[in-house]
Amino acid sequence: MLKENLEAPVKLMKSALDRVNFKNEIQYAEFLAQSHYYVAHSTRLLAYAAGHMSKHEERFFRRFIKHISEEMSHEVLAERDLNDLGFQLKDFVHRPETKMLWEPQYYKIQFLDPMCFMGYILALEMIGCIAMPEVLEQVQPVYKGKAVRFVQLHADEDPDHVDQAIHFSEQLSEERQFNILENAIQTAVSYANMVDSFSKKPMLSSLSKDFAL
Repeated sequence: MLKENLEAPVKLMKSALDRVNFKNEIQYAEFLAQSHYYVAHSTRLLAYAAGHMSKHEERFFRRFIKHISEEMSHEVLAERDLNDLGFQLKDFVHRPETKMLWEPQYYKIQFLDPMCFMGYILALEMIGCIAMPEVLEQVQPVYKGKAVRFVQLHADEDPDHVDQAIHFSEQLSEERQFNILENAIQTAVSYANMVDSFSKKPMLSSLSKDFAL
């Protein structure tokens, strides 16, 4: 049931990515920069969620801790790809739409339920499996195999990871599953807004003095 209800939110994210011109160097660089900004919080959010679990949730705690090692340094790959394009992270503003993607997760973990963070994980892992292979096909020939580490990693993500995450979530109570789904939907909307913000108006930070909110 959870998987079927995730199809529409993931489709929303995929539609936003389809509007990005990855062959345009600035748009691709924006994608890498904004990806770095939110991915840098992945391991910290996992640790934060694990720390809010009770001793009665030991096996869930252990899964989150294991997931930290799987997500380690992914943001570094995005930054290295950005450098390959001739840019630095500081060249791109940390967009408010990007902050609206990851910032609410700290609130949800602390004040709602640490397990609802699974909604964030599911949305982002599903879009990685579904969309990144297509993105890789676009960027590999254009950038001659350089600057594709981040996309390559997520294009190669095993779909089993998603199935395992869904199976994990479906072991929880209906209330918790509802919170997970609600967070997945919110994450999808925020992700689509983030992508649309830079596909419509890519902007270097050196030009951001007139940045219009």
